Amino acid sequence: CPLVGSRSFEIDGIGFGTCRPLAINNGGDPSGTLSSITWDAWGPPSVLGIGENPIIKLPEGGYYPQPVRAELRATDLGYCPGSNSLAYLQLFIREPSRPGGPDGPWLLWSGASSLC
Repeated sequence: CPLVGSRSFEIDGIGFGTCRPLAINNGGDPSGTLSSITWDAWGPPSVLGIGENPIIKLPEGGYYPQPVRAELRATDLGYCPGSNSLAYLQLFIREPSRPGGPDGPWLLWSGASSLC
């Protein structure tokens, strides 16, 4: 079962270095958390997940009271250096900028080009 990158990608995070995670967290603020993730498949070169993500109110700050639906795309199957476990090496996210708004562009998770 391919993993999502490496556990060492986010030391305080959740979901990295695991197979088909139900939640991903970068160990930082709430907007770096995706929960209740369902995946369309697992193992193909690219998989799509849908979950819930708290988003920041801009420009005033704080968070909207309800999380929004966000999409994840895990891609680039390969191996992190020093690992013999197959893993998705890139993770993209897209979400609306406000509840009920249109989806934004696909962005690299935490701006990272590799999850190793």
